[in-house]
Amino acid sequence: MWSVEEARHYDRRAQDFGVGFLSLMEVAGAKAAARWVTQLPKGRGLVLAGPGHNGGDALVVARYLARDHDTDVCFPLVEPQFAGAKGLKQAAIAHGARVVEVDDVIPSVAHYAWVVDGIFGTGFHGNLDPTVAQIFESISAAGTAMYVLDILSGVDADSGAYQGPPLAIASTVTFGGAKWGHFGYPGALYTGPLTIADIGLEWPTNGDGWISPKWAYDHRPALAVGAHKYQRGRVAVVGGSVAMTGAPVMAGMAALRAGAGLVQLIVPHKARRRMAVPEPLMVWPSTGRGLLTTQDLEQLMRADVIIFGPGMGRETGVLALEQVVGLGKPLIVDADGLYWLAKRPDLRLPARSLLTPHSGEMGMLLGISAAVVDHNRVSAFHQAYRRYQTTLVLKGLYTLTGDAQILVNTANTPALATAGSGDVLSGIVAGILASAPQMSSAQAAALATYVHGWSGIHAARHHGRSVVATDLIECLGQAWHSVETEEEPPQLPQWI
Repeated sequence: MWSVEEARHYDRRAQDFGVGFLSLMEVAGAKAAARWVTQLPKGRGLVLAGPGHNGGDALVVARYLARDHDTDVCFPLVEPQFAGAKGLKQAAIAHGARVVEVDDVIPSVAHYAWVVDGIFGTGFHGNLDPTVAQIFESISAAGTAMYVLDILSGVDADSGAYQGPPLAIASTVTFGGAKWGHFGYPGALYTGPLTIADIGLEWPTNGDGWISPKWAYDHRPALAVGAHKYQRGRVAVVGGSVAMTGAPVMAGMAALRAGAGLVQLIVPHKARRRMAVPEPLMVWPSTGRGLLTTQDLEQLMRADVIIFGPGMGRETGVLALEQVVGLGKPLIVDADGLYWLAKRPDLRLPARSLLTPHSGEMGMLLGISAAVVDHNRVSAFHQAYRRYQTTLVLKGLYTLTGDAQILVNTANTPALATAGSGDVLSGIVAGILASAPQMSSAQAAALATYVHGWSGIHAARHHGRSVVATDLIECLGQAWHSVETEEEPPQLPQWI
């Protein structure tokens, strides 16, 4: 995953090695056109070319597409002025592209069958030019399919911030590496199927990236022949309340399905009487009020991994969190556990611990709003890591996981947006951590989010719009099968 500065760096490096920018432009435009030439809807299309190098890419695309499609080219701002730009324009015209004036395009843009956006790319900053905004508004109103070079004009390539109109993105072809803006908010909504074109830029040997089928396959825990339940790991779930009895149960069942050999729930005595607990789970009713009793702590000392927070509510208190941290066990802090952690940001969690906030909970941990978190999720992630020095899972569309380095989950589906989904995820993480003691918390978090996503994909295939959290648990077996077979999730970026 590249920031804008990294993209510029690798572009400059290629030129330092003797690869001219026109050569890079030619490869980029040719690969994008080859990706789209058979996908474009029938009818005349429009290529919007900007004043910089993205506009040069667009002119190459126009040249290739014009051989098979009626293609107009428009310069909404000014024509590109870099050395060689006039030659690219003349070549496009020679192959059949027709240059049209922006004043003619604005009233007729809705009549085009498709539009290629090559105005700004990663070079965008600030606000959309009024002329571009007017064109985008017309495209939005018409619902015209858009094909994007690098990243949609108006989207911040570092954060995903975007203030333009909603657009129907049929495809994005980006160059060299994916950009953070493709996975940020709301830029992820304006990316469509993402393709990364290798145009000959140097590829970094380390850094942030996404979870691929091969990565998940290589990191899946082995099932030891002859292992008994205690060797597969023991998970304890501290949570539950009279009002929320289901959360710890779902976390516990997910931990079992994810690989733990034994799971015990530590829940308030009053809540236990209201809970329907499946037989594979053990339950220990706690009589403590705000504190865990000596007997509770004895039970927790038997665990290999502890989940703290599902369904807990706001009555347990920060002292219980301090007690659990003091046990030194790997700890997954989720849900209301995060509320109490925000009260004690100085607490240092044990090794192999992690936090699993959504945007609102991340904002609570950092003292900012959910909207500020979503404005730049990568920045918020790094800020939280610096503060808490532990593995993080920032949930949402394209969940971010990791520590100093971030991985993006590519197994995504709207089916995960259901009550209890986060409890299931915390259970999956715990099950993997407990059953694979050699695995780091960052690896376990990444694999868990990927498996969780696949559970949602399979649940949606079975239940359509009617997925609930318990369906995710039931589909974990199929999710693991998708990992074992290296099945590609529907939203996985592709390479060309």
